[in-house]
Amino acid sequence: MNIYLMRHFKVAFTWNKTYTSKGFKVACQQYDNATIINQNTSLNDTNYIVYTSNLIRSHLTYVALNINNKMEKNEHIHEVPIAPFIDTSFKLPTFLWMLMGRLQWYINSKRQPETKKETYLRIEKLITQLKNSKDDILIIGHGFYFSQLKKVLKQNNYLGNSKNYYKNGEIITFYKKTLKKDSFPPSSHLTNFIYSYI
Repeated sequence: MNIYLMRHFKVAFTWNKTYTSKGFKVACQQYDNATIINQNTSLNDTNYIVYTSNLIRSHLTYVALNINNKMEKNEHIHEVPIAPFIDTSFKLPTFLWMLMGRLQWYINSKRQPETKKETYLRIEKLITQLKNSKDDILIIGHGFYFSQLKKVLKQNNYLGNSKNYYKNGEIITFYKKTLKKDSFPPSSHLTNFIYSYI
């Protein structure tokens, strides 16, 4: 069984450069409810099952692909949510809101809607589901979530690209390990890593 990870198409939303804590929270909600910008992405004729998250940008990407494959919404693959790391009326850079929110997630701070531990429990539930499938799987999901999912896939003997940043509409293939681990060089970039949650 092959597992294909596809990051949703680009969202029709522009982030401001700075936000108050309330403004950042509202912007995250607006982003989650925004439509997508269609992209030209070609898929092969593999008879895979498509999993989408409960977020609209994931489902709209599936619709835009115009494919007839069976689709299921899966509660375990929604993006890792992010919330303001502090309450303040001062405007702070958007990059800082995202960075500190992810750092709080990493240290399992209850300030965030979901901790790292909770995210990995959710991923493990997904992996259990995938193991029971005989079909190839296409997951239309989210950047930050994928950066964590691929780590668990590798722990379960799947081989694929090690990079942390997935472009919108990009598809990465994971399959049972048959090559040496070094066959796919890792790639990372701090700024892309922080912004990959969207």
